Amino acid sequence: MSGAAAKTTADQGAVEQALAGLRRDFCRGLEERICRIETARVSLGTGAQGTAGALNVISAEAHRISGVAGSLGLASVGNMARDLETDVEGLPKGALPVARAAELDKQVERLLDLLEEHLEDD
Repeated sequence: MSGAAAKTTADQGAVEQALAGLRRDFCRGLEERICRIETARVSLGTGAQGTAGALNVISAEAHRISGVAGSLGLASVGNMARDLETDVEGLPKGALPVARAAELDKQVERLLDLLEEHLEDD
């Protein structure tokens, strides 16, 4: 192996090691994010003001997760979080129709389940 090839291999190893560390840090912070999303999820049925606040929290957390996860090689997490954020942003900020609230609850639950899988992998 030439000197340049060895340096490239070493650089790639260093990048992968750094990325693995960032991934671990991200996963360590998931428990707090899961709690915030779960708390907001419970508030969805508490009237227009509670629902608006809950939607803001869910959207903000989904945004943060989607922005970081994809960069760390967690594409499925990033995509699911981005889809949730987009859907929440398209909702009315007041009380949700019962059918839409049920759909949103399932969507949030799927993201939470996926996040919890990564929490366990940590």
